Amino acid sequence: MFQVELPRERKARESAERRQNYEAERRHRIFNEKFRTIGVDKEALDRQVIEKLKRKSELKNQEDAQHAEVQQYNRAAGLLQRRHEKADRSAHQARAAFWHQNQNPQSRREFDLNDPDALKKTESQMVLPGLLGEDPQSGSRQQRQQEQLRDWLLQQQNELQQKRLKQKLDEMLDDQYRQEVGRRAMELQNLEMAKRKADLIDDANYNVAKLVEKTNREREQREDIALSALSIPALYPGANRKDPAETQQQVTQFQLQQVLERKRLEMERKQREEDQDRLLLDSARSAMMLERLQEKQNKQLRKHMDSVNAQLAHIRLQESPDLKRGRIDDSFFTQFNTCTR
Repeated sequence: MFQVELPRERKARESAERRQNYEAERRHRIFNEKFRTIGVDKEALDRQVIEKLKRKSELKNQEDAQHAEVQQYNRAAGLLQRRHEKADRSAHQARAAFWHQNQNPQSRREFDLNDPDALKKTESQMVLPGLLGEDPQSGSRQQRQQEQLRDWLLQQQNELQQKRLKQKLDEMLDDQYRQEVGRRAMELQNLEMAKRKADLIDDANYNVAKLVEKTNREREQREDIALSALSIPALYPGANRKDPAETQQQVTQFQLQQVLERKRLEMERKQREEDQDRLLLDSARSAMMLERLQEKQNKQLRKHMDSVNAQLAHIRLQESPDLKRGRIDDSFFTQFNTCTR
C-alpha cells in the first residue's frame, strides 16, 4: 500500500535523526580515550587570556583614537568660533565707521526730500509755544498722576494691612479654638480619671464592707455555737452538778480551738486590712501615674504646636511683601514727558 509522508512528519523524522546522530557523535567523542581531555585545558585558558588582553588593547586604542578625534574637533570648533567672532567685530567696526562718516544727521534726507538742509534750519530756530507737539498742561498732568499713584499706593497699603489683620484674626481664632478643644479634652480626661478613681475607691470600700460583714456573721455563728455548747450556771439545768472528766477535757479543747480561731480571724482581718491598704495605694499610684503621663503628653503637644506656629510665622514673614518696594519718589516721574512730540 502506498503511503504519503506529510511535511510535518518528515520534519519530525529529520529532527529525530539529527538528535540521534548528535548523540552518537557525542558518545564516540566522550568515550574515546584518544581524544578525551580530563582536567583543565591550559592551552585553551592561555588562548582565552591572550584574546582577552588583545580585545582590551584594541578597545583602548579605539578609545584613544576617539578621544584624539574629539580633541581635534574641539580645536577646530574653537578656531572657527574665534574666526567668526573676529569677523563679527570687524563687520561691526566697519559698519560703525560707515555710519559715522556717511550717515550723520546733516546728510540725512528723510526729513524733507526737497530741502536736504531742513534739519540745520530747524535746529537754530526756536519753536513757538502753542504749536503742534507742545503740552502746556504737563505740570498739572504730572501732579494728577502723582496724586493718582499716591492714592493707589495708599489703597494697596490699606488692603494689605486689612489682609494681614484678617490673617492675624484668623490665626488668633484658630489658636483659641485649639486651646478650647485642648481644655475641653483635658476636662473630659480629668472627669474620666476622677470617675475611675471614685469607682476604684467604691469597689474597694464595697469589698471591705462585704469582708467585714462576712467576718461578723461568722463570728456571731461561732459565738452562738459556743454558747449553746457550754453549760453556764444558773441558766442551764444541771449546772451545779460536776461534769465528768471527759466533758471537762472536751470543754478545754473547745476553748483552745476558740483561742486559735480568734487568732486566725485576727490574722485574716489584718491581712484584709493590708490588702485594702495596698489596693488603695496601688489605685492612688496608678492615678498619679496617669496624671503625670497626661501632663507630659500635654507638654509635648504644646511644645510641638509652638514649634509649628513658629515655623509658620517664619515662612509667612519671608513670604510677606515689603512696603519699601512700593514707595514712589521724584525720580519715578522723570520718565514721562521727556520730549515735545
